[in-house]
Amino acid sequence: MNRQLSLAVSAAAITIIPLTMSGCLIYSAKSSKTTGAYAAPIAVSQIVINQSTQTEVEEILGQPSSTTANDDGTETWTWNWTDTKGEGSRVFLLFAGNSKETIDQSVHIKFRDGVAIKKWRD
Repeated sequence: MNRQLSLAVSAAAITIIPLTMSGCLIYSAKSSKTTGAYAAPIAVSQIVINQSTQTEVEEILGQPSSTTANDDGTETWTWNWTDTKGEGSRVFLLFAGNSKETIDQSVHIKFRDGVAIKKWRD
């Protein structure tokens, strides 16, 4: 009977002791990634309606993702990007989990005769 008790205590120690050493057994990480033609809000705020030219806008925001000639003679430039945020965690041999959130965003600037007349964000 002593041998069985000794084995049970050993098995419990092998299971419980590692769980109390959380510094080695718990892992958590966050990540953030932006892909595409990101247009920062502070940069977009520098675009002045009825004043900023296409050249100035491109200097501030960089090259747009796309340009569209509109039927009314205006042109719309669009900057598209994707923000991906993730979080992962693991508890040694017990649990592993990941979550990811992806958000597509856009900024649009409409021009008439080479001057910005409207800006908006999707």
